[in-house]
Amino acid sequence: SVSAGGEITYWHAASGKPIIAIQDPENTDYYALDFSKTGDVLAVGGKDYKVKIYDDSTKSLVSTLEAAGSTNLGHSNRVFSVRFGDDPNLLVSGGWDNVVFLWDVRAAHSIGFVYGPHICGDAIDIRGDVLLTGSYSNKDVLQLWSISKRKLVETIAWNKYMGEEGEKAYLYTALFDKKESPDYIAAGGAGKNEMHIYKNAKGYELLGKVTFGKTVTSIDFGHKKNLMAVGCGDGMVYTFDYENTDKTTCNINDVMHLSVSTHVIYAFYRGCLLYTS
Repeated sequence: SVSAGGEITYWHAASGKPIIAIQDPENTDYYALDFSKTGDVLAVGGKDYKVKIYDDSTKSLVSTLEAAGSTNLGHSNRVFSVRFGDDPNLLVSGGWDNVVFLWDVRAAHSIGFVYGPHICGDAIDIRGDVLLTGSYSNKDVLQLWSISKRKLVETIAWNKYMGEEGEKAYLYTALFDKKESPDYIAAGGAGKNEMHIYKNAKGYELLGKVTFGKTVTSIDFGHKKNLMAVGCGDGMVYTFDYENTDKTTCNINDVMHLSVSTHVIYAFYRGCLLYTS
């Protein structure tokens, strides 16, 4: 996990106790963390507009990805999301500057970008050549991009299949399910404290939504079955089976249809939720 104050903490999952803590040399606030698919390096991003790469085995800082003159572009505001691609050398980052940068970790410089997404949380994901972004905005909040072409492929309508006008989503989180060829996208935010689930059937269509009492700040799909978890601003984690719902619009108290269970959330402010069931 990462926290304000620039600390990366490794935790013992069974006991819930910290094992190792790494302090940022500049004491900047960290807001985002991701491991490469191989698990040998991790990336963090935060308040200082930089993305930093750490070696997991030595727990040491190995490179810093940032703007450097006119030839190496980088972020000009806070970084709130970092995500490794299937290629362990590809890293994507986004934040308040409305630019999602693509980085070559080996060369420690940017190799491209897409302009538009205003990223304020864990709202970037990658599957193959497809980049998913979720924006803290009232329009064009959920979008799919081609990484190789650096261009927009599709804007997914937030309320298209509910007969509602306007979006008012203000997303903090967006991601694919765990499959190599994903069937689902989930996203949530602060607009109406909603999480939406989209199913891929010749294009992503809205399967349903859940309304929570507080802002949706983090989501993760389970590795097994059709389970997912949602972290909210009320300090709770909600888990449920997202395929076995018989209503498209529900409240979290509707336990008959969602089989919702609640658990205390152990996370830092705007921390990432990792769900493994």
